[in-house]
Amino acid sequence: MSLPIQPTYIFPPQAGSPQAKRFGEMIAGEFGLASQLGELMHHRGVQTLDAAQEFLYPQLSMLPSPATMKGMVQATEVILEAWKTRQTIFIHGDYDVDGITATALLTAFFREIGISAVFYIPNRLEERYGLSVSSINRLLAQADGARGGVLITVDCGVSAVQEVAYARSQGLRVIVTDHHEPQAVLPEAEAVLDPKQRDCGFPFAQLSGVGVAFFLVMALRKAFAEQGLPGAAALNLKKYLDLTALGTVADVVPLIGVNRILVRAGLEVLSAQNRLGLRCLCECCSLADREILAEDIAYKLAPRINAAGRLGFPRLGVELLLAEDRDRAGQLAAELERMNAERKQLEQQSLAAIEEQCAQQINAGRDGLAVYQAQCHPGVLGILASRIAERFNRPAIIFTDEHEGDGTARLKGSGRSVTGVHLFQVLEQCAPLLEQFGGHAMAGGLTIDKASLESFADLFNRQVALYSAVFAQVRGIEIDCYLDDKSLLNKKFARALQMLQPFGEGNLEPTFLLSGAKLAQPLGVNGHLRFQLRVSDQELFPGIGFRLANDTQDFQAPLDLVFHLKRSWFRGTERDQVQALHLIPL
Repeated sequence: MSLPIQPTYIFPPQAGSPQAKRFGEMIAGEFGLASQLGELMHHRGVQTLDAAQEFLYPQLSMLPSPATMKGMVQATEVILEAWKTRQTIFIHGDYDVDGITATALLTAFFREIGISAVFYIPNRLEERYGLSVSSINRLLAQADGARGGVLITVDCGVSAVQEVAYARSQGLRVIVTDHHEPQAVLPEAEAVLDPKQRDCGFPFAQLSGVGVAFFLVMALRKAFAEQGLPGAAALNLKKYLDLTALGTVADVVPLIGVNRILVRAGLEVLSAQNRLGLRCLCECCSLADREILAEDIAYKLAPRINAAGRLGFPRLGVELLLAEDRDRAGQLAAELERMNAERKQLEQQSLAAIEEQCAQQINAGRDGLAVYQAQCHPGVLGILASRIAERFNRPAIIFTDEHEGDGTARLKGSGRSVTGVHLFQVLEQCAPLLEQFGGHAMAGGLTIDKASLESFADLFNRQVALYSAVFAQVRGIEIDCYLDDKSLLNKKFARALQMLQPFGEGNLEPTFLLSGAKLAQPLGVNGHLRFQLRVSDQELFPGIGFRLANDTQDFQAPLDLVFHLKRSWFRGTERDQVQALHLIPL
């Protein structure tokens, strides 16, 4: 009988180093945490006690001044003038969670301080991404013929040169707030707020779109208070941080630095569930009356809000977040629940065929995957691209037909990347073949002429192939922390681990390795494995392994246990639990 092949474990570069161990001991002495958690922080770049203090106890007072963002002074001046002349604020958002939350945040803020504000988000099934002539006209139609006003874009606009020019020709002053990569030519707006601008002095470039919007609101509150607007000085902006956390986590920006501060505070606000629409949505997905974690946003709340935009009704997402009537909020939450179920069905209808095409491309030696699927619903392109990129460890762009009604055969594409391949920079190299594109390192959207598909696919593959070293790396199991003492698996350690939250992009949930583990009371349930982990003669620690049930494996024999240490809730009771990722016989 052949022995099982032992996997390759990939540890952090400084794992076990004297510096990491010394820092772990310092963290134990200063903060009373297990030294292993201090070592884990050291591996992630937190390597001084001051940095540890900020990491473990992020405070809103640590946020940088909004005034350091390029264009912020001009933006506040334009909006103050609009307030003084009683002009309308027009808010133009994007149809994903980031854009929906940013739209809701600005709309709620302006309405609260008594400024007329209307919003519009394009229908992704009928309109192009971002700002367009048609979307500007639809916004203006809400003003009942009044001329003038200020157009504020959120989560879009930094590449909309012609569209901003059109808006200004219609008598609008324009403020662009965005977080996508700026192109060589910026729109001629009154102000462009994007921390990725080359000469922007803001100290953190990785904000989400709603993050940029929140800093605009911070600057506006100060400006309005200085101008004597009643109630502005007392306005507590913390209540908007639930929206900021939602959009930031959903857009998969790094949860470090400023984003960590915003999301940590935002999760506290979200957990209070004071916003009617979010409370109703939490009730739909069994999150009511408990603490909300970043993973709850990523896997439960965000997909439901996203479903509205994916199926062509992004306004419903904004209305849910702005709802002030319990019955209406409940109706909207139920509708998003229904849409999310429909989204899942649409995704499954196209996934198998797309996976087959991608497997063929991989077998043909391609590194950049570009797939056209005529029957694919345009609302699920992005999530399918994400599935493909994760499965094949390759950047992927999924195309389907664009239906604009002008008779032109165009394809709409959505792409996702993998760590180490900057998708926006790749698309920049393909720009001669693109009609429109935008995005950032890990995601992008584009439009091409249908006749250019084959040429684009070849060029895209050649550009991605320049990153071949990324794909040549040995793929093993990444381990953040080797636990040489299983007695650490106790309630104190599990709770201390939560101080490293929120987990997500840039601060992934730690993966632990325990060697020689023995599982007690293993039980297969619907393909999943429930078990107890013996950590001492008297103590057992509960565990689960999703899709890990195996009738032929002896789970009570010594094995390597690779796992996450989770908080879970069962019938309203919180508990700590091992979530097994790999069970490897020794």
